[in-house]
Amino acid sequence: MIRDLKALADREFDVLVIGGGIFGAGIARDAALRGLHVALIDKADFASGTSSRSTKLIHGGFRYLEQGAFGLVAESCRERRTLQQLAPHLVRPQPFLFAVYEGDRRPLWQMNLGMTLYDLLAAYRNPGRHQRYSVARTLEEEPRLNRHGLRGAVRFYDCAEDDARFCIDNVFHAAEMGAVCANYCELTAITSAATQVTDRLTGATFVVRARVYVNAAGPWVDRVAALAGPPVRLSPTKGVHLVLPRLTRQHGVFFQSQRDGRIIFLVPWLDCSLLGSTDTDFAGDPATAATEPADVEYLLRELRRIMPDARVSESDIITTFAGVRPLLHSEGRPSARSREERIVWHRPNFVSVAGGKYTTYRAVAEKVVDRLSPARCRTAITPLPQHCPPAAGEKVADVPEVHTSDIEHACRQEMAVTLSDVMRRRTPLALSRQGGRDVAERVAGIMARELGWSEEHARRQVEEYLTERKRGTL
Repeated sequence: MIRDLKALADREFDVLVIGGGIFGAGIARDAALRGLHVALIDKADFASGTSSRSTKLIHGGFRYLEQGAFGLVAESCRERRTLQQLAPHLVRPQPFLFAVYEGDRRPLWQMNLGMTLYDLLAAYRNPGRHQRYSVARTLEEEPRLNRHGLRGAVRFYDCAEDDARFCIDNVFHAAEMGAVCANYCELTAITSAATQVTDRLTGATFVVRARVYVNAAGPWVDRVAALAGPPVRLSPTKGVHLVLPRLTRQHGVFFQSQRDGRIIFLVPWLDCSLLGSTDTDFAGDPATAATEPADVEYLLRELRRIMPDARVSESDIITTFAGVRPLLHSEGRPSARSREERIVWHRPNFVSVAGGKYTTYRAVAEKVVDRLSPARCRTAITPLPQHCPPAAGEKVADVPEVHTSDIEHACRQEMAVTLSDVMRRRTPLALSRQGGRDVAERVAGIMARELGWSEEHARRQVEEYLTERKRGTL
């Protein structure tokens, strides 16, 4: 797949999808599989917004049970099973322990009852049924957990994934089915007949025509909607994750904050752990969302309470990332806001997709494309192809394992045009122990040969990447 802007301007499409996150990618793939002529644009890189800044889980969302969102949980469980079958190379079963301590808002009996309902809503098709563990069994499985005040745990399964790679593979499969996809193309104006698009790499503008426009811009969905009419109201929240040295043996660990009752995740990731996330109100440009000292203090304080012997400090943080959840407008605490989606038809040829959660993206895309095409949806039965080339050339990193051929392929076939595109989204190098200056300079050198960068341009790419990684804005 190459970045061909001439192909965008030379024809009229059945549908133009605005936003290359997981919802836009899913809609483009679904529409292309049904035989529609599809275009997909994103003002930055594919998956560069919320869709690469999640907790890296495909999950049923058991914590939404206490909100009464039984339909959402049931749908999420069904979709988790579907995605596991369609992309087993990306969606893998992951065991978790939900550790419960004295003073937690949700006692162990309540968590056990909730997990029984969780299994029921999944029609007992979770990757494994839940089990209630004693204190001794909990500590046998994960001995770093704090013994003091521990009441036991519930063991259950969800699925782990690489969110950025999963999203980008949806984009590339759409392209294989005939969709014309381009990153770094920003919608700047829209009428009933055409849109004006600006190439953010060159500043050139051109027109893209389509019968229907689908606004799937994630946390920017309200701003894109405002170009065509009344905006969609959001109540966005910011979520921050810390990348730390591995802290558990094999399980992910869920636990409750005793400050505000939020459920916090400690999830295995490569040879590291992800700790997250925060959930605070956010106002402003989602592209500026960054990790703040208060975010770090909140997460580390809660971690030290359940794993005091790990002695984790700020100096142990490998990197961080921050993302904005495009939640539908509502009052109340950020963590209590609905994760359900809303599909809004502003006019017969312009629709916005707001809210939603990563796990249900395929089902949401099906609902949208059902309004665009009478053809049967095929995304629930069509496997998502692997797009990684055979490993060749010099090894750039061990964990994750990345070779020269991976970088070359990203430049030649995956529209990678910046160092961050490769380090953060074509590979998970940025969120690993291998994401520092040495590896970044080696990757930049390979990209320079592929893309014709000058030595100065390669140096700037490295410095910009390292600055973003330090701030948690990658």
